[in-house]
Amino acid sequence: MGTFRVEVTLKNIHESARRQTLSLLVDTGATYTTLPRTVAESLGCSPIGTRRVLLANGREEEWPIGLVMMTLENQELPTVCLIGPNGGPALLGAVTLEEFALSVDPVAKRLVPVRSYLT
Repeated sequence: MGTFRVEVTLKNIHESARRQTLSLLVDTGATYTTLPRTVAESLGCSPIGTRRVLLANGREEEWPIGLVMMTLENQELPTVCLIGPNGGPALLGAVTLEEFALSVDPVAKRLVPVRSYLT
């Protein structure tokens, strides 16, 4: 088992011409998808609020949060993303995986479709 990446296309929610394709590290331990500030700025992703985040080193910080349109596994949906520091990792987090009804197969290092439940 180990880590793996997936390729996604990100677009500005309101201006689809502002787009970028990049590789995200799949991180089920990350609540939200995280984009480096330079990527968010190139997409014109404006902050709509902030979230307190607990970093891997134990520090807590307040980070901006925004919305982007994402194409992943032949689906296109809006998703929430944290706007991280420049040079930080680009992560595919748990909220986005749930929105896309996807789970992780860590052995095959791929995303797999799952059922969505309403109970």
